[in-house]
Amino acid sequence: MNGQNSTTNQKQNPVQAAPAPNIGSENISLPVILLVEDDPVLSKMYTEKFKFEGFSVLTAANGEDGLHVALTQKVDLILLDLMLPRLSGTELLARLREDPKGKGVVVVALTNLAEEEEKQKAIQLGVKEYLIKAMQTPEEVVKKVKGYIGKS
Repeated sequence: MNGQNSTTNQKQNPVQAAPAPNIGSENISLPVILLVEDDPVLSKMYTEKFKFEGFSVLTAANGEDGLHVALTQKVDLILLDLMLPRLSGTELLARLREDPKGKGVVVVALTNLAEEEEKQKAIQLGVKEYLIKAMQTPEEVVKKVKGYIGKS
C-alpha cells in the first residue's frame, strides 16, 4: 500500500466524487458542491445536472459522511437534505457550524420537510435558503446555487 488509504481498511467510505466534465483545461478550478442526499435517484440526477452546468460534485448518502466531507474537503456550497440516516441534516448543520472550518460554508437545504419548525431551526443554523424538493425543478435549484456562489 502507498499509505494513502491505509487507515480505511475496516469499511469503505461511501462518499464519492463525481468527475468534472472535460472542458479542455486542467488549470480551471470548478466550483465544488457537496450534495448530501440519501435518495440514490435524486443524488444521481442532481450530480449529473450540476456536472453538466460546470460544477465538480462530491456526494454523501448520510449525515455522518456529509459532515466528514464538509470538514475535510474544500467545498463552495453544501446542498443538504434534512432527513438523512446516521445523522440528520439539522444535526450535521449544527456540528458544521461548531467547527471553524464549517462556520462560513454556504448551505442550501433541499428537503421534503415542510414543517415551519424545521425550517426555522435550519435558518437559525445559517442555511441561505430552504427549498422544498417537490416545489423546485432541478433547473431552479441550479440557478439558486449559482446565485450563491457567483457563477452565472
